[in-house]
Amino acid sequence: MKLTKRVRSMLGITSIAIGAIIAAYGVQGFIVPSGLGGGGVGGIALLFYYTLKLPIGLMTFLLNIPLFVLAWREVNRKFVFKTIWGLAFFSLALDLFKYLQPIANNDIFLGALYGGVISGISSSIIFHFGGSLGGTDIVSKVIQRKYGVPMGTSALAINGVIIMISWAILGSKAALYTLVTLFVYGRVLDLIQSGVPSKSITIISDRSEALVSRIMVDLGRGATFLQGRGAYSCEPKDVIICVVSLPEIGRLKQAVREVDPQAFMIVQNAGEVFGTGFISND
Repeated sequence: MKLTKRVRSMLGITSIAIGAIIAAYGVQGFIVPSGLGGGGVGGIALLFYYTLKLPIGLMTFLLNIPLFVLAWREVNRKFVFKTIWGLAFFSLALDLFKYLQPIANNDIFLGALYGGVISGISSSIIFHFGGSLGGTDIVSKVIQRKYGVPMGTSALAINGVIIMISWAILGSKAALYTLVTLFVYGRVLDLIQSGVPSKSITIISDRSEALVSRIMVDLGRGATFLQGRGAYSCEPKDVIICVVSLPEIGRLKQAVREVDPQAFMIVQNAGEVFGTGFISND
């Protein structure tokens, strides 16, 4: 069922607000009780809280105002509106959840782990609907547009400086566990955004027709023939290209072994696959 443009828009802004609230829950429920820092503007706001007891939510919003001005001039304005919307909910929820500690936890590692997981889940929701929570993402996007520097590179450099400052203020233990949080956050975000990797398979075989028949019958997957030529023999060969899910790779290998043990097979990760049987193009 296709959704109208208005319904999709309402779903998007509602989901961004929910993602922002979940993100605030992760910070106040796990990051702050563990005494951990963070990256970007959120990391700076946490340092203000630990040293001067300034409200995290309020400082996060205020520190983002100059970035909003920059983004308004340099970045898509629809993105800016969604970012302000999400950040408003995030900042408000941060201060409302100030005394929240959902699980009695005195383990800094678990705090870093759960904080990273919840941050990754919430950010994936927000990014999916075209928003963000501001911070250094805006700076990185502007740097990419103006100078061609990849967003990941500039974000890493900026966060590296903030982590070093956290090291000086919070101590080495908190700074190192903050790195754990950021690593888990990145891995969870990648996993949710891209999904569990499928496998892209390339097979070169003298029995390509029989192999494709087994693939379609045993796995229910389609395949494509590409025309190739052996470099040594100069004889034409059919090259099979197909994509299977992770649980299906074992059955595919078994089929290849049974049909043509001499086949040459390349197995690669396919981060995202769009089309029938995988992610819908809609």
